Amino acid sequence: MTRRAAAAVLAAGLMLAACGGGGDSEAGDPTPSASATAQPSLDPKEPACSFLTAADRKRLVGSAIDEVVATSGTDRSTQCRWQAASALVQVTTLPAEEWAKTLPQVVAQLEQSGDLTSATDKKELARAKKLLSKASSFSGDQACDAFTTLAELGGAKPGATTTITAVPISEAEAGISAQMCTAGEMTSLIYSVPGLKKTKATDAAVTKALAAAQTRALAAR
Repeated sequence: MTRRAAAAVLAAGLMLAACGGGGDSEAGDPTPSASATAQPSLDPKEPACSFLTAADRKRLVGSAIDEVVATSGTDRSTQCRWQAASALVQVTTLPAEEWAKTLPQVVAQLEQSGDLTSATDKKELARAKKLLSKASSFSGDQACDAFTTLAELGGAKPGATTTITAVPISEAEAGISAQMCTAGEMTSLIYSVPGLKKTKATDAAVTKALAAAQTRALAAR
């Protein structure tokens, strides 16, 4: 698979993971807004709200960010979003096999979109379609293996269990989206502050926060 095709499949699948695996679409939308800030927490006891401590969030953002502005949860996934002024932190976690179920659909959508136009891309996308055709029946460990394979093919280091990408949060602001898949659990973290740029330092800070959330998510299973 070419890096472009692999990266496209992984990125699209991870955006679904960041939104809670197809749960509440409003709670999955990471765009900061004044109306969201004014709303009370839907459920401050949502499990994901305990996956990052106040100290974790302050270390990541640089100041306190303690107000829960949105939560979303199902019997298979959990999500919590904190917001302060224009800063945003969101954590979502779900079983990796639930994320894997989205991959055949992602491949089909990319195939229909026409975004991958070269002969090589089309050939490799067809390989991805075949490779992931049974993703709906993957175990958690198999799903994390697929995550690692797609990450590697997209340019990550061998054995990668974490991906970090820059994402648009609004027309004016960018954010960082990071995902980790280990022991059959997929955890996603979205982080944004004014003027945020993707650097080695921000990558390291996001990775540390994500690892802390993943540890607690695994312990809560």
